[in-house]
Amino acid sequence: MAKLSGIFDKGQSYHGTITLIFVVLAAILEGFLGGYWIFVLAPRLQSENRAYSHALSEAQAQSLAHIISEKEDPFRKELLGIAIDNILLFRLPQSDKPFTKKIRLELDYESLKTSKRDLDIVRGEEQPDNTMAIEIPLFNAMSNELIGIAHFSNNLEIFQDLKDQIRTKLAMGSGLIMVILTGVWFAVSRLNLKLQTFTYELAREREMSQKMQDSLMDSRILLDTTGTITEINPYTLHLFGYLEEDMIGKHISEFMEQDMLFSGPHLVEFISRTILTNTELNFYHKKGHLIPLMFSGNMVNDPEGNFAGIICIGKDMTPLKAAEKEIREKQAQMAHAGRLSALGEMATGMAHEINQPLYIIRLAADSIADYFSLNDSEAIEANDVKTIIRQVHRADTIITNMRSFARIDTGYLAPTNIHIPTEQALSFFREQFRHNGIMFHEEFALNLPQVIADAQKFEQIIINFLANARHAVIEKRDSISEFQPAITMRLYQDSINQQIIFEVEDNGIGMSKNEVDRCFEPFFTTKEVGQGTGLGLSIVHGLAQEMDMKLFISSTKGTGTIFRILMDSVKTAAESS
Repeated sequence: MAKLSGIFDKGQSYHGTITLIFVVLAAILEGFLGGYWIFVLAPRLQSENRAYSHALSEAQAQSLAHIISEKEDPFRKELLGIAIDNILLFRLPQSDKPFTKKIRLELDYESLKTSKRDLDIVRGEEQPDNTMAIEIPLFNAMSNELIGIAHFSNNLEIFQDLKDQIRTKLAMGSGLIMVILTGVWFAVSRLNLKLQTFTYELAREREMSQKMQDSLMDSRILLDTTGTITEINPYTLHLFGYLEEDMIGKHISEFMEQDMLFSGPHLVEFISRTILTNTELNFYHKKGHLIPLMFSGNMVNDPEGNFAGIICIGKDMTPLKAAEKEIREKQAQMAHAGRLSALGEMATGMAHEINQPLYIIRLAADSIADYFSLNDSEAIEANDVKTIIRQVHRADTIITNMRSFARIDTGYLAPTNIHIPTEQALSFFREQFRHNGIMFHEEFALNLPQVIADAQKFEQIIINFLANARHAVIEKRDSISEFQPAITMRLYQDSINQQIIFEVEDNGIGMSKNEVDRCFEPFFTTKEVGQGTGLGLSIVHGLAQEMDMKLFISSTKGTGTIFRILMDSVKTAAESS
């Protein structure tokens, strides 16, 4: 690769030198022409134009002064007007534009010794632009006395047109020279490329063969007869984290866990008597961890047939082993999910069975309560009976919610009071939070509008959120002794877009950005095997999509997590449809 790059770089160097010469010549030419135009030609044209304009205006002023000083009324004003009109109509031979755009006379009538003040003539454009103002004093042709001033507004467009014509010719000449230089550069460059092509192609063919070998995603190590590394490909260096000088000249056993395999007499004996094909060997990375390779080795003989060395080929098994580990974890998660499914069915059956004795206990407790209400309502036993009735009612509520949660989903969306599934879901967790010392806060807005939802599915979403929050704060408490776990549930309406917002916030372990990005993937979990299936948030994501709800997760590692659901109210949904 280095040799081919050297040949290529040499050819590029010649090409670059030729190009640099062309660029320098072009820059010098453009700089010279630009400098000549800016510092010499343009100022000279401007100076000559001003001088010519002043001279012509002065000659025209003399003709006006001659009429003013020599002509007598009543023809002087008429002749003066004709003369001014002729000046305004005057055009240079190379231009079709008037040389003078406006003339204004300002006379001293006392020196003219006339009572009429009708010679202050103004003719031409009222607001001339792109003009050069020139003032020429007017002298009496007889007495050489100052009789007034003639104000000329000469047209600068003529000068600008002249500059443009000269600049265009200059640019055309420059362009012609650039074309000639470009042609010379192109011819010399083509000759240089042809001279380099043959050498480059020969080197390229040899380089491609070596490059194809180096690009293979296999480790290739060449050993001498003692097991010392004599050659190693770049992939192996990248895989082990070493530089070439770190491995060349050292015995391969220094980098292996099985250091006796290529040592001393074992080397030739192993190769000659044992087929080293697809044998898993562990090599040390520079940082110390092991890299498993599926290794194969073959003897290399010299022309006389004597043992000259060993060529070894290895395939990195790290991705395969990681995939096998992930498959085992997924299988364990699926088995755990199956057990949870069976447990749910069993819990439904148990709830049905428990409901019967609870009903009998409730009837008996009601009868005892009626007895005490008639005979001795102040007795201590009467309060105990009330406690029994409350707890039976609480157990009945939990069983009802459990049976509702486990009931087969109908998939029916209807206007729903979101407080109802929220309260049903909380019935599973309030006592758990109290028992685990978790501070639980409820921030529920009252009189919220209904939303289009499936109450059972939304209850399942809440239970998943609360279960994740409970796990996060308990895990953080186990690692931080002074930590106070807290969970907050909010239910409110956004005043801006009128959406109903449901939130569960915890101050637990939180998630990294990568974990947040992957948390909706099936079977992805940060919990240990057996503690989570990795299906909860995946199911929640699917349920939210089914009910046309928007699901957001905001989390910071070590700080906490917020699960947020955005829902349209019945009225908003109807308006948008």
